[in-house]
Amino acid sequence: MDKDVKEVLKPYLEKTEKYLNEKLIPFWEERAVEPKYGGFQTNYDKYGKRNEITEKSFLSQVRSIFTISHALRQGFAWKGGEEAVRQGIEFLQKHFHDKEYDGYYWITEEDGTTKDTNKIIYGHSFLIYGFSEFALLTGDKAAQEEAERVFDLLQEKVRDDEHGGYFEHFDRFFNLKAARGDVKAHKSLDVHMHLMEAFTTLYELTGKEKHRKALEEVIDLIFDKMIEPKTGTGISMFTDKWEPIANVELDTVWGADRFDEEGKDTDITSYGHNIEFAWLYLHAQDILGIQREKSLDRVVPIYEHTYKHGVDWKYGGIYVEGERNGEATERTKEFWQQAEALIGFLDAYSVTGDKRYLDAYLNIHDFVFNKVINWELGEWLPLLKENGDVLWDYMGTSWKVFYHTVRGTCQMVNRMRKLIG
Repeated sequence: MDKDVKEVLKPYLEKTEKYLNEKLIPFWEERAVEPKYGGFQTNYDKYGKRNEITEKSFLSQVRSIFTISHALRQGFAWKGGEEAVRQGIEFLQKHFHDKEYDGYYWITEEDGTTKDTNKIIYGHSFLIYGFSEFALLTGDKAAQEEAERVFDLLQEKVRDDEHGGYFEHFDRFFNLKAARGDVKAHKSLDVHMHLMEAFTTLYELTGKEKHRKALEEVIDLIFDKMIEPKTGTGISMFTDKWEPIANVELDTVWGADRFDEEGKDTDITSYGHNIEFAWLYLHAQDILGIQREKSLDRVVPIYEHTYKHGVDWKYGGIYVEGERNGEATERTKEFWQQAEALIGFLDAYSVTGDKRYLDAYLNIHDFVFNKVINWELGEWLPLLKENGDVLWDYMGTSWKVFYHTVRGTCQMVNRMRKLIG
């Protein structure tokens, strides 16, 4: 890297390290562990106070397990972090694990009483991800065994041996559910991308051939069925036979995604998912022992489309989504897409040396640090208008946990350190 770029990045690194260690991690050190019943609580209002929602989602529990473990494994301090994860695993296995039919429930009450018994594979992917990360951090054999066991469960109950990929929504008894009214079963880029990251970390942990094979298969499937090669853009949703279908709001309680009645046309692509997939894919290649340069033909189209159509060069930041062969259609700025784009554009610059991608990184970084971060508290605002005015102001829900913000900031710091040398 040339001297000028190092000088540009140094103040960004210093500012980001200071923010991560003094604001973001301390916010969640104080709040993530639920003191009365155990597990994790992530429902916090704009003042950082617990709101009236008390339920706990499977996703919030396993993402918290992953994120704390990840911050520690990346080399950052988290007071009581290992103990926090251990009690979170204990709560999860006591209250979410279905002892009779296996798998994990989707939602419980605050005290662990079962509320939604459906088995959602989105959550199970994060269990594998989080337990593998904790085992890599600590050498915990029980966590590794459960990550491997749930992987085997997915191969037995969830894998589609006829058409490939994995089904996503099941009832308590692992009967396949129609989570949307127009198709018997659907498959999504989102879930398969998260299975990819889970299998990556599991293979990093075990080195087992079956985990490597599953990782390679899901990567090939995503590129074969779910990424449009010319534009490097993801298609969000499919039938079980991989026919693209409109991305609609699911019957399952999921989070805060925004849909109109007709859903989103198959031509609409998510800038955040696209560039998140690019960096997760390159990380998977690292773990598989494949040089990043061999993946340029796959990732550069993603970088180019996101750079040209997703980055807002007027107000800063990255838009939510847009047409595959056109411009942005939802020009709001969502917190998680900013976090993933920051990692992705640092990778883009690192692997290509193209300074345009560094410019995109600096643009989004400035937007996040000027507009998205609630500096009084330390966590990120969830949604802003195109110009940076606040639309949603809460700090956390059962679905907006600290996974994107903490992981993203840890990854940014370590990437900038490496680039600066």
